[in-house]
Amino acid sequence: MVFYKFPSSKNLNRFNVSFWSLLISFLLSIIFFNTKIETTSTAMLILAALWGASFLALSIIQMYALSHVETNTLFPVTSILSLVLTVALGLTFFKDSITFLQGSGIFLVILTVYFYIFDGIKLKFSNSILGIGLFIVFLSALNKILQKLAADNVNVEAFQIYQYLFGVIFAFACFLYTQKETWRKDIFLGHKIGSIIGLFSFLGGYLLILALASGPLSLVFSIFALYTLVTAIAGYIFFKENLTKRKIALIFLAIVATLVIRLG
Repeated sequence: MVFYKFPSSKNLNRFNVSFWSLLISFLLSIIFFNTKIETTSTAMLILAALWGASFLALSIIQMYALSHVETNTLFPVTSILSLVLTVALGLTFFKDSITFLQGSGIFLVILTVYFYIFDGIKLKFSNSILGIGLFIVFLSALNKILQKLAADNVNVEAFQIYQYLFGVIFAFACFLYTQKETWRKDIFLGHKIGSIIGLFSFLGGYLLILALASGPLSLVFSIFALYTLVTAIAGYIFFKENLTKRKIALIFLAIVATLVIRLG
């Protein structure tokens, strides 16, 4: 996720970077999961198309937001709001069954991210950035629900192929639309960072959907929300963003929260 900041820092076209990241993920899914194509169904294609569109929109908006906000601010803020919404949906619509200990772990995750966000800093954003942040929260929750529906109802390996395929198609169409005159010249701009994002997206995306196939929505994404603490470390390494002792302590608290959920 932290690599999403590169398009704004390098002045690259966001649709171009998204195209390459989704293309690499698609090619990897074809290589590893091509034997599962026979399980294709109409429901799978519909879910994959919705995922491709929502994921592309989410990626583009996050890349835009990162040109105005640091990674260690944007991701924690949107993540905790998305987590609360996702947990509520999981308990309400997916009838997730969680133990008291698991619920305590979820609460500890939310508390950890909360203290991470409000580290004695007053967050001040323009109305447009706040609106973008809320849209990110909505798209993030929608994307999670689509993944859970796919994990519960269709073959997850074949779904990986089609979700990235639709994402590639949508991203390329948007790139062509925004770069009508120069797309042939600019098509390879951003392919390096896009390919790196695509590799990590494929690996992380597959592990995530496997987790969703074997665990309830609310628990899986409670643990997933802790990626925001990893972005703090990555943001420090790549962009020299501030990493305090307090944030390091909260990373260890996040590990404790994950163990509590697992023990539950």
